[in-house]
Amino acid sequence: MLKTLWIMRHGLAENQFDSDFSRQLSQAGKEQALDVAKQIKSDSDNLPTAMLVSPFARTQATATIVHKELALIKPFETDEMLVHFADHRILGDFLPASDYENLIIVSHMPIVAELCQYLMPGCSIYGFQTAQAVRLNFDVATSENEGPQVALEKVYLPR
Repeated sequence: MLKTLWIMRHGLAENQFDSDFSRQLSQAGKEQALDVAKQIKSDSDNLPTAMLVSPFARTQATATIVHKELALIKPFETDEMLVHFADHRILGDFLPASDYENLIIVSHMPIVAELCQYLMPGCSIYGFQTAQAVRLNFDVATSENEGPQVALEKVYLPR
């Protein structure tokens, strides 16, 4: 059961590219990803143990940097549910029901913001900066009729 979810947007991508799928991470984007990963790492003892990533080149590169900095043991998984044009509701229903406990995802706008709003109705996050991440905590429901209570615990911004 999902306890903590980090949602991260990829770092700044290069301006010149042949296709959106192969668009690479810029040097600034690499630095942003490392900075946010260091913030997550120093924030608490509760760190991600698993990672899901969009198949696009810029998210794969961001994930590689974050994965290394967080010293995750399990390799990250690539999933089509995380592409920017995917349905955030499918992802939002899948994640809380999954076997992941402490998961970080690396994806794109608009799905990262839409996912926040779907998981936390009334959430005031409508957009993510490049490499921005948020940490959501899923508390156990207080009654049988309620689903998990989701709280925004922290916002990480690249410096």
